[in-house]
Amino acid sequence: MNKNIKAGSIALIFLIALLGLSVLVSASSDLYDISQVKINGMDVSSMSISDAQLADSTEVEVSILGTGNSSTCPSGDVSDCAVNDVKVKAWIGGYEYGDIEATSSAFTVQPGVSYKKTVNLEIPSDLDVTKNDYTLYVEVYDGEDSEKQSYQIFTERPSHNLDIIDVIYDSSVKAGEKTPLEVRVENLGDSKEEDIKVEALLGEIDSDATFISELASFEQDNENEESSQSAFLKLIIPKDTVTGYYDLTIKVTYNKGHNVEEKTYKVWVDGKDAPAAQGTGTAGNGKTTITISSTNLQGTEGTATSFSLSFLNGQAVPASYTVKVNGIAQWAQTAAAPGAFSLESGASQTVNVALTPNSDAAGNREFSVQVLDADGKLVKDIAMTMNVDKSSSLFGTSSVVKIAFIIVIVIIILIGLIVAFRKLKDDDDDDTLEPKDGQTYY
Repeated sequence: MNKNIKAGSIALIFLIALLGLSVLVSASSDLYDISQVKINGMDVSSMSISDAQLADSTEVEVSILGTGNSSTCPSGDVSDCAVNDVKVKAWIGGYEYGDIEATSSAFTVQPGVSYKKTVNLEIPSDLDVTKNDYTLYVEVYDGEDSEKQSYQIFTERPSHNLDIIDVIYDSSVKAGEKTPLEVRVENLGDSKEEDIKVEALLGEIDSDATFISELASFEQDNENEESSQSAFLKLIIPKDTVTGYYDLTIKVTYNKGHNVEEKTYKVWVDGKDAPAAQGTGTAGNGKTTITISSTNLQGTEGTATSFSLSFLNGQAVPASYTVKVNGIAQWAQTAAAPGAFSLESGASQTVNVALTPNSDAAGNREFSVQVLDADGKLVKDIAMTMNVDKSSSLFGTSSVVKIAFIIVIVIIILIGLIVAFRKLKDDDDDDTLEPKDGQTYY
């Protein structure tokens, strides 16, 4: 009986220790709190409902209050109670084709100070609204703790919303030829659309237009009425068209001309040589086209982040360029490959740039990428930003303290169990042996 009680007590102590350990690993913050949330400018309380239309940007504004005081600050010193690298994240679950989420840049929360951070969620136009209600989660977190709230949002389709879902075209054509196009249009709105005009414009070279008679609303698609349909067009490229890239603009006009949807693509025309250029410049016919993979980068201290620039010489003469990164000397290292190069007429080149933030570079950083011509003149100046996160190494001071504390607790629990079971064994060895019934022989 005593052994069972002792064993049960040991198990209970072990369970309590594990529960305490789980609380240590995941806890809400005592140093900040979510004081207010606004969705599209509307103040909402926990679990209240706010409206969000598909194909729109939903603004989530979160107010945070630093709640550190003499009793909650680890050292008891309020002046030394700031929380670094705090972020705000908002997300909606349940979208079939990916994540609907947005995260703010890192900031510091000081005791007694209020902060307001805004993130924007792009609501997909094809989000399933048959159930209408979705849950919006808002979380404020740092490397150790977090605060989370949730809200119900009511999603609905706008009345008028056509989308150009696909364009089938030849991205490289020859002067003097005809090029066909297929434009696929879908009605993602709640209203039926009629007399939809679809246009294709290739720079100032040529244009064509046609009509789609009607498209059923997204939710009423049936055998007799389709919510999507293709429009077929044809462009004629004149023989004297100058070689180079041209903008192909697809334009859809609907709702009696009140709504317009546009998308632009690039088409390379192999035509006659352009006249000698008066120097290099930005994208255009007879000039060099320069495009960049991204101007807003996400990085981590000590880790290289890459982006690329693509060059296409649309001139009739060769051209030389140099790529430089400015404004990073104090917080990062960079390398461009190749940093300088030459392009023949009609040739292309990709330049890969690697940017490695220093160990103390966390925060929002601004810099620029400059392209210079053979004479050192500025061809293009591109403004860039990088949101640099702190290194996630396990060997940071805070992580080491937490891991060491957890290891100490586990060791104490194991030692306690070993001592307790040894005590039970010793108690069993000390029990007096009872004489057995029966005859004794001498």
